[in-house]
Amino acid sequence: MISNPYKKGLQVVLVFLFVFTNTSVLAKAERYGEVSLENRFFVEQGLFGQGKNHSSFTLSPEFYFESEDQKTSFTFKPKIRRDSTDDERNLFDIQDLSLVRVKDSYETRIGIRRDFWGVTETVHRVDIINQTDQVESFDGEDKLGQPMINLSVEREWGILDLYALVGFRERTFAGEKGRLRLPFSIDTDSAFYESSSENLRTDFAIRWSQSYRNVELAFSHFSGTSREPELKTGLNDNLNFRVPYYAIIDQTGLEVLYIVGELAFKLEAISRSGQGGRFSAATTGFEYTKVGILDSRLDLGWIIELNHDDRYENSPLALGTRLTLNDLYDSQILSGVIWNEETGETNVFVEASRRVRNCCRLSFESVYFNEGSNSNTAQKMFEYFKQDDFARFEFIYFLGN
Repeated sequence: MISNPYKKGLQVVLVFLFVFTNTSVLAKAERYGEVSLENRFFVEQGLFGQGKNHSSFTLSPEFYFESEDQKTSFTFKPKIRRDSTDDERNLFDIQDLSLVRVKDSYETRIGIRRDFWGVTETVHRVDIINQTDQVESFDGEDKLGQPMINLSVEREWGILDLYALVGFRERTFAGEKGRLRLPFSIDTDSAFYESSSENLRTDFAIRWSQSYRNVELAFSHFSGTSREPELKTGLNDNLNFRVPYYAIIDQTGLEVLYIVGELAFKLEAISRSGQGGRFSAATTGFEYTKVGILDSRLDLGWIIELNHDDRYENSPLALGTRLTLNDLYDSQILSGVIWNEETGETNVFVEASRRVRNCCRLSFESVYFNEGSNSNTAQKMFEYFKQDDFARFEFIYFLGN
C-alpha cells in the first residue's frame, strides 16, 4: 500500500515528468530487471517464538527509454516483495521513476530515485537521501525510492548537486512474526513528527564532490526530517510498545577516499544537530588489495574499519576480507567480523555470489551473533539477536531485452 506522502510526492514529480517528456521524443527502449527467490534458515526459534525458516519472492522489472540525441532518458523500476511469514516485509515500492536531461555541463533529474553517498564498507554515515528498507536485509543497505528534484552541475572546480526531496518515507520494521526484530512491537501507523508538515515536508540537501589525482573528496549538508527515527514509548508508557518519532535535523558530512597503489584510505564523518544535543560520528579505515595473489588471477582484499559515535559509550571494530575470482561468472566472497572490545560482542558474516551462465545469479549470506560475556555493559548492539543466527540463499533470474 502506498502512503499519503508518497502519493503526494509522486503527484508532484509526475507533473514535472509530463512537462519534460512533452519536449522530447524517447526513441530507444530497453527492458531489464530481475526476479528473485529467497529463503532464510535460522538455527533456533526466535526470541518470541518465531519460526526457523521463511521465504520471499521479489519482482523488480526495469524499463529504460532514451532519446535519439542521448540527452534525455526515462527510467521506471518498481519493486514488489511478498514474504511467506511477515506481513511487514510485503512491499510495493517505486525504486525509480525519473527523467534525466543532460545539457552542456549540468543534468536535471526529476522523479523518484535512489542516490547513494559514501565510501566505507560497514557503516554509511553520510548516506541520508533515501530511507532504509530495514526488513530487506540485515546490513541496512537496501533503500526505498525518494521523490526528488535534483540539479547536478559539473565544472572544473567539481560537481555540485542540489536536492529538493518532496515528501517523506517512513522506515520499515519487522512485524511480530518477523526475524531480526526488536524486543517490542512498533506501531508505525502512529508515527509522529517534529515538523508541523509531518510527512509532507520538503527537505533539502547539497553535496559538492571533486577528484584530485589519488583523492576523492566530498562535502554535504542535509536539512530536514531524520531518516533515523527515535523509538518512544506509547501513551501508557508500555515498554513493550514503541512509536517512531521523526525529528528535524541538520547534518553536515565529509567523505574522503585516498588511493595509493593497492592501499585505499576511507573516511566518512558527520556532525548532526536536532536529535537532542549535537553529536559527531565517524567511520574510517583501510582496504588493501593484493592483485594476482600467488601469480593467479585471484584478488584478495583486507579491510579494517573503526567506528565512533558520540551517542554510545563504545563502538565496534570491523575486520574483513574480499576475495574476487575474476572469472567469467563474477564470483566473489566477502567475509568478516564486527567486534566490540568493551562488550565482548562479535558478529561474524560471510557473503558470496556467483553468476550462473548469463541469466542468473546465486547468492549466499550467513550471519552469526555472539552477545559477549560482559553482562555489566548496558549498551549492546546484538543483545536481541542472540537467537537469530541465520543462513540465506537467494536465486536471481535476470530479465533481459
